[in-house]
Amino acid sequence: MNSCGNFGAYLARFGLFRGYFLYLRTKLGRGINAIRVPGMRHPVFMRTGTSDRSAFNEVIVKRWYDHPFPDGEPRLIIDAGANVGYASVRFAELYPQADIIAIEPDADNFELIKQNIVPYPRVKALRCGVWPRTTELVIENPQAKSWAFRVREARPGETGFAAVGLQELAVQHPSGCIDLLKLDIEGSEKELFQDPNCHQWLSRTRMIFVELHDRIKPGCTEVLEKAIGLYGFKRTQCGSNLILIRDSVQH
Repeated sequence: MNSCGNFGAYLARFGLFRGYFLYLRTKLGRGINAIRVPGMRHPVFMRTGTSDRSAFNEVIVKRWYDHPFPDGEPRLIIDAGANVGYASVRFAELYPQADIIAIEPDADNFELIKQNIVPYPRVKALRCGVWPRTTELVIENPQAKSWAFRVREARPGETGFAAVGLQELAVQHPSGCIDLLKLDIEGSEKELFQDPNCHQWLSRTRMIFVELHDRIKPGCTEVLEKAIGLYGFKRTQCGSNLILIRDSVQH
């Protein structure tokens, strides 16, 4: 959305005066700033003048992840591709009793996640990538904007970071389920959904926010549609996110 559209979103969300000053605060500042958001219990940290502001606009201002959970409160939320943690913080505000795992591979983004989640003791951050199998990953486009990093498996001789599996995270939690899964992993959703073992965790997942990246890896939508076909997900769209919700999960 263009800058005029963003400005209007600030005014619609926060009112004329608060929206105006928050818009200027996020647009004109430099360095790491603590941004106080009306209606949120704690400030969030932003590297103003960077792509952090675009993530802030989507998550905090336009509330792309505020779609209600189908019933009750989620017990386990996984934020895969957490960037600097805005979605994790937003989920913590919406669902204060949920356990939240923020997954982010980039070291600089991860440092800001750690700052953002300090007031939220139920949010845990992991510096790793989501992948269908145990391996080492590297960021393949380190010069990209901070919310556009893509990962691939490390080649012989490359030093990377660990991959984590969604099934591994689900079974480690007392519920054994992923109540809410956010996936914004720049094309790696293709590897996740085309893996035959995806049904181990997908059958135990209630609600998914996923941004599909066919422009990066053609076929992302195709493999997702094939994988979810067994489960009767209802769908809607909010911003760039496809939202998938089902009535119940297997235990």
